[in-house]
Parts: sequence; structure tokens; C-alpha cells
Amino acid sequence: MTKKALTIILSLILLLPVFIYFTVWNYYAMNIPKWDDHALKTFILDYSQATGWKSKILALYRQHNEHRIALTRLFTWIDYSVFGALNFRHLMLAGNILLLGIIPLWHEILKKNKKPLFALVPVPFIWLSLAFWENMYWGMASIQNFGVVTLTLWTIYLCINPKTTPFVISIFLAVIAISTSPNALFVLPIGAFLIFLTQNRKRFALWVITSGVLIFCYFYGYAKSEANPDSKASIFQLVKGYMAFLGSFAESIPVLDHFQVCFFIGIVLFLVAVSIISATLFRISKNKYGNKSEKYTDLFCLGTILFILGTALVVVYGRAGFGLEGLIDSKYKIYSVLLLIVAYLYIVIPIRGSFLSPYITAIVFLAITFNVFSYHYHLVDAYNLRKYLTTSQFNGNFEDKTLELVSDTTLAARIVEKTPVFYDKLLPMIAVADRQTYAGSSRGLVELYDHTSFEADKSFLNVSNSTFSSQRLQDSGVYILLSSDKRYYIYPAVRTRNKSRKELFLKQYYFAPGFHAEIPYAELEKGTYKVALIRQQGDDTGILFKDQTIKVSQTQKNKVKVNW
Repeated sequence: MTKKALTIILSLILLLPVFIYFTVWNYYAMNIPKWDDHALKTFILDYSQATGWKSKILALYRQHNEHRIALTRLFTWIDYSVFGALNFRHLMLAGNILLLGIIPLWHEILKKNKKPLFALVPVPFIWLSLAFWENMYWGMASIQNFGVVTLTLWTIYLCINPKTTPFVISIFLAVIAISTSPNALFVLPIGAFLIFLTQNRKRFALWVITSGVLIFCYFYGYAKSEANPDSKASIFQLVKGYMAFLGSFAESIPVLDHFQVCFFIGIVLFLVAVSIISATLFRISKNKYGNKSEKYTDLFCLGTILFILGTALVVVYGRAGFGLEGLIDSKYKIYSVLLLIVAYLYIVIPIRGSFLSPYITAIVFLAITFNVFSYHYHLVDAYNLRKYLTTSQFNGNFEDKTLELVSDTTLAARIVEKTPVFYDKLLPMIAVADRQTYAGSSRGLVELYDHTSFEADKSFLNVSNSTFSSQRLQDSGVYILLSSDKRYYIYPAVRTRNKSRKELFLKQYYFAPGFHAEIPYAELEKGTYKVALIRQQGDDTGILFKDQTIKVSQTQKNKVKVNW
């Protein structure tokens, strides 16, 4: 096989995980705001009404909880300006494209260390998977949480480059990174430390001065956020959470206790990180390098590991109040996976001669296995998230039983692009079912209702079923419809993962039998509600009311303090 043909084949293999990643993203991504995304609508109003460049800069850099998210807001305004309306899928796409920026960076590092293209193959299989599902499908978070990693790592890589132009670019990238997420502030002391190790005094002085200016600007007018609860975790719990955070990529490994496996693998990765730091500092102090590429690779990996460990420290301390289990959430996994691919560099770069290909081949196999595990494990999360977003939009849009959107011609009502949602075709059927107890396809629906339990307590309606076995994806599944004299609500029935490895991997049965839903009365208006099940099977829809009702007294919603 010629070298050119091999390059083409390897390039196609490298593109395969990219193609799969964006295909899965496209299948579940929706133009529906999630949580903090709603703040971007307020930003567009503020920015469009701002007079003068100072007011516009203030609108871009206004504090959002503990963050400054100027880059996310800039992408938001560009999307709104270009398309005439904001589309959250576009923001997700921008963030996921930023995520790809790590792959050419790893290619550059491996190439500088004289490694073949084949050495890059494991990286996209490890880096791109549904393990990142929460950020993948969240407009604001995708740009912030993916962007800050890519921009910070490129800043670290360029600031130690001996040439002037890359160093100047690194300063601009540092500004953009800090304008993306606050943990990018770590790049300032890390960059100063790395430049100090290169013994370039002029660069070090310039970097320190620039860092001082950036820190002053960032914290000018800064106020502590009240959105995060105070942590009551003990030192032992914080350490345990820290290790679980570092090992969180391992959640998809098919074991019974996912938190424990993340904890133990986190300990291993932490020890690997400490050994890499120690070995790097020793080599730098002794200047034991055969060429400059080895030294700059060591400096880059040292800076990246310090960034990961520092971010983990801040996240664990700041978020432990939500519970330790939350520290292995999808939105934080990027740092665990990043530590994994840094460790990969330290495995593959020192290998020479005929041993290289067998080692990489084995790692490719492990990377593909991890990729498959991640997609199978987290597909249920993406499915449940899509159902949550669509039903949340329904409940927010329709405030009475006419099921008509409120006529509003203001700019605020026209900010977000109107896109079709699966429940659009349900609207006439809901009214029919409310009058005659059923609508659409009723085959098997009575049996489904009879095998479903409805338990009402003081705060929640708990709905559960242990027999529903459909494996259809996307919008298919079961929804709970509530109907009072004044309005309707729809809530998703949540599916759980299939714990049978044989059914999961051989039959592609992603879901365990049954479903459940916990509907909080705090989200409902006072009244008596009839309870129906909606069953969506592809294009086939059925709605059924029976004799189940709940009575909701006046409740008070819990509001989280925010600064937006």
C-alpha cells in the first residue's frame, strides 16, 4: 500500500467518529432553550437597545451567575443578526465544532514528536462520544464548556512556542478563553509558570503584566453568586468527589456501582497526573531532552494537567453542595477525558521502532470499546433530555385550554426562531381526548393504562410502569397529560437503562422495561386534574383518559437566586 493511500484510509477512519458524533447530535438536538439559555434572550434585548460601544461591551461581559460568558453572547448575537432569529441548535453546533479543535492540536503534538498519523486514531474515538451529552444539547453550555477547554489548551500550546507570532496569538486566545468561562483564568498563572520555565524573561514580564490587566478587568464590578448552595461536605467527601470527578469518564463502563468505579479510576489518573508532573519538572530542571519538541510537549502537558487539576478543585468545592453524585455529571466529563488523552501522549510518544504499531492498535481497540460503551450508556440520557425539553416548552407556551400561542408582536416574542415540535400534531387530538376520553390509536392503550400506577402524595404525582417495552427512540415513548378546567400540562415518562449487557449490546435494547415520572405540584396551578397517558410510537399517537384524577392545592415554587 502506498503512503498516499494509507493516509487517505487513516483520514477516513479519523473522520468516522466525527461523522457518528454529529449524526447523533443532529438526531436529538432541538431549538429549545434549556435553563440558563433563556438568559440569552434577555441579552439580545439588552444588546439591541444598548447605545454606544461601552454599553454593548457591558452587555457582553455582564456577569452570569459566577461566569462571564462574552463569547457565548457574541455567538448568540451573530446568529440572531445573520438569521433574523436565535436558533439554539446553531449555538450547540458552534460549541461542538469548538470541541473538534482538540484533535488538530493533538495531531500537531504527535507530528512534532515524529509520530505517524496512525497514532492520532485513538484520540477522536476517546474524545467524541455521548459522554458529553449534556453540553452537546445545551446551547450556552456547549460554547462555554467546550470552548474554554479548546481555547485554553491552544493558549498553553502557543504561549510556549519560541516564535513571536504564536506567542502574540496566545495572548489574544487567552482573552477569548477568559471571556468564555472563568476557569480559563487558570491559564494566566499556568502560562506564567511555563514561560518562566522556558527562561524567557521578556515574555514572562509581558505575560505577567497582561495577566494583571485581565484579572483586574474580569473582577471589576464582580459580585459573588448566590446560585450555588454552601457545601456541607467533609474533607473526606471532597477528596472522594475530587477523585470521582477525575475518573468520571468511566461512568459508562458496564459495572453495578458507577460512582465507585469513577472514584477508583480517578485515583489512578490522579497518581498518573502527579507522576507526569514530577517527571516533567525533573527533566526540565536537568534539561534532559534530545530535542526542543520533547521539552515543549512536556511543558504543554504540564500546563494542561495543572489546568485540569485546578478546574477539578474549583468545581468540586463549588458544586459539592449539590451532592457528590453530581460531580460525575456529563457536563464535567470533558476534564476526565482530557486527562485520559494527555496520559495517552505519555504512553505513545516514548515508544520507538516496531513496538509502536502494536501498542497503538491495542489502544485503538480500547478507544473504540470506550466509544461504544459511551453511546450505549448515554443514549438514554439524550432521549430523556429531548422529551424533557419538548414538554417544558409545551407547558411554557400554552397557558389555557385553547392551545393557541398568545399573540405577541414585540421583539421579545420574535427573538427565538419558530421550529416544528412533535407535539404540534397532538394539539387537536388533546382537545378531542379531553371531550371523549380518547383520541388517535387506542390499540393496547387501555392495557398500558391499566398496568400503570398513579400514586399521589402531598408534593408529587408518581407514575410508574414495569411492562412498557418499546425501544423506539427520539420522540417516541409515553407522556403524562394533565387536564384541569383551565389548562393542560404534559410531562415525560422517563426511561431507564437496560442493565442486561446481552440485550444492550447484541439486541440494541437500550431501555429497561417500564417507565416512571415524578410530577411536582409546585409546577402546577391550583385545581383538579384528569390524568391521561399519551403514547407516541413513531408517527402513531394515542391519548387515553380514564378515572384517574389528582387535586393540587396552592403551592409555592422554589426560586433559585440568579443575577440574570
